[in-house]
Amino acid sequence: MLEQVTKDYAAYFKLDVSEGLETVQEVIDNMITRLEELTSVVHMIKLKNSDCNSSVSDDINRYRGEVNTLSKKIVTLNEVIVILHQNVEKVETQVEKAEIYFGVNNDNKLTSLLRPFLKKNKDLITMSNETPSLETLTITSVLDNFENNS
Repeated sequence: MLEQVTKDYAAYFKLDVSEGLETVQEVIDNMITRLEELTSVVHMIKLKNSDCNSSVSDDINRYRGEVNTLSKKIVTLNEVIVILHQNVEKVETQVEKAEIYFGVNNDNKLTSLLRPFLKKNKDLITMSNETPSLETLTITSVLDNFENNS
C-alpha cells in the first residue's frame, strides 16, 4: 500500500516540462523576431536621419551668406521705416500748424478744397491770429542706408 501511495503521489510531481517550455519558447522566438524587426527599423531611421542632417547642414552652410545679407537688408528696411515714420510725423505736425493758422477744417478734404468757391466770404472759417513759427523742416534722408548696405 505504501508503494501504491508513493506511485500516486509521484504522478503528481511528474511534469511534462517540454510541453510547457514549447509555448514559452514560441513566445520568446516571437519576441526576438519583433525586436530584430524593430532594430532594423531603428537602424534605417538613423541612416535617414544622418542623411537629412548632412543635407540640411550643407544647405545651411551653402545659404549662410545669403541669409546674413537678407537679415541685414531687413534690419536696414526696419531702420528706413522708422526714419520715414519720423519724417511723416514731422510733416504732419507742420501741416496741422498750417491748417490751424489758415483756418482749414479737415473734416472732408474735397469739401474743404471747394469751400472757398461754394460759400460766401462771411461763411469761411476765421484764420488764427497767431503767426506760426517758421521752422526749418529737416527731413532725414534714407538713401544713406541703402548705399551703405548694398
